[in-house]
Amino acid sequence: MSLDLLLVRHGQTDWNVIRRVMGHNPIALNDVGKKQAGDLKNWLCKMEIDAVYSSPMLRAKETAQILVADRKGLSVIEEPGVAEVHYGDWVGLTFEEVRKQHGKIFSDYHSNASGVQIPGGESVKTAQKRAVDAVERMRATHKGQRVVVVSHADVIKMILLHYLDMPLDHLQALGCDNGSLSIYRFGTEWGDRLVALNYFSEADKILS
Repeated sequence: MSLDLLLVRHGQTDWNVIRRVMGHNPIALNDVGKKQAGDLKNWLCKMEIDAVYSSPMLRAKETAQILVADRKGLSVIEEPGVAEVHYGDWVGLTFEEVRKQHGKIFSDYHSNASGVQIPGGESVKTAQKRAVDAVERMRATHKGQRVVVVSHADVIKMILLHYLDMPLDHLQALGCDNGSLSIYRFGTEWGDRLVALNYFSEADKILS
């Protein structure tokens, strides 16, 4: 089943800046995040896109709406399967607060993610499965097409790890910054392959 899967991480929010866990809270894009989405929209403007899916989270939907602006007949489809990880008791805490209050499990999340059940939330394996199931539905629906999915850093990385046949414990080995684009292409003559990772239209953003 051929498919170009364009995985977009939502633009920056104020909570990203202060490194606070957003979870499913309705946190909007800040001005930087809107510009990031706009830059990506401009970069994609000459590329035909057949469908745009988004996590139900506000920050993702805002990013997706910017991407589809000026594209007649294209609307954003909400897909719960690519929603943010259910971070449970971590939601609302800064990363440093999570580290202090949940030190062992937070450490495991970075080095042994496959075995992590987030307190009050979901397991990392469960999050990966629902995200991959969503992608498989897209593959069945959009054969030979190009699909954008706006989601969240760890969810995007979970999807990529699955299709790259890499252990979930390598979750932090992939970069996925705000406003970035990763592309996974199914069905090339060489098989399925990653063709872009954490891409920005301005290369200096990667090193900033």
